[in-house]
Amino acid sequence: MPRFILSRAAAAGIDPNRLAREAGMPTWLLADDNARVPSEFYPRLWELLEHEVGDQDTTLRMVGGYRVGALGLFDYLISTADTLGEGLAVVGPYVGSVSTNFRMDPGEQTETESTFNLYMINAEGRGRDLSVQSSLGILVSRIRQVTGRPVDPVSVAFRQNAPQRHDAFTEHFGTARVDFGAPVDSMTYRLSDFDLPQVTADPMLAAVLRRYAASMPPPPPHATEWPDRVAAGLEHELREGEPALDQVARRLFTSPRTLQRRLAESGTTWSMEVDRARKRHLEQLDAADARATESQFADPDRE
Repeated sequence: MPRFILSRAAAAGIDPNRLAREAGMPTWLLADDNARVPSEFYPRLWELLEHEVGDQDTTLRMVGGYRVGALGLFDYLISTADTLGEGLAVVGPYVGSVSTNFRMDPGEQTETESTFNLYMINAEGRGRDLSVQSSLGILVSRIRQVTGRPVDPVSVAFRQNAPQRHDAFTEHFGTARVDFGAPVDSMTYRLSDFDLPQVTADPMLAAVLRRYAASMPPPPPHATEWPDRVAAGLEHELREGEPALDQVARRLFTSPRTLQRRLAESGTTWSMEVDRARKRHLEQLDAADARATESQFADPDRE
């Protein structure tokens, strides 16, 4: 995904190597086409590219040049399916083949429409906004290409604040129903669109690719599972000593303030999670001591 940004930068006459260096990407990552790039580089590159071009619509204009195949295995998993619905069905299970920082889940369903919700784990601010724009923008471009038809979504919703103008959004997505300040990033299509055949279908290749993709990293946890992620971080910190908010936040690639906000959105707090973690830690220690005692008395050779 970062290489897609760099390729679009090069097409716009911007030095991709310089952009990568400014983002902090090691040079060896650029030389290895099979390397998995840390997730923080993706939103950072979009931010740098927008600043370089000086246009708030840079991301949408850049994804307008997307062509199926640019994202490798992930694109081919979708494009080789028989119908659009079957192709979209592989997005959730196999998104880990292209990124472990995104998750796409089914949203609200009606008798005539279906919504996909997009969740991004490790990103905040403008970089997150641009990353979501790119992901949904690429998805709609891919749908038009694999069906060979000008299929437009019914509506698109973004968590980001409304920009000063959004003509680029309505132009790219093909719908006037573009909402901002939404509780979740999402896109809605007509159910009838899912029956459309894909001009890129290849059932035999699809079967091979899915077997291969099954060995790739799984999708990240849902955005509302922050307490579970914090629990894992606290477990590690408690083994080392007293847990600290900034240490756990750093382990989860976020800021202390954002971490506290995520926990509040999940109906809990930092102090509550620390108390729960301490209780679990003590229970684990007690259980370990009990097993050690049982083992000692069960061994006849032990004095």
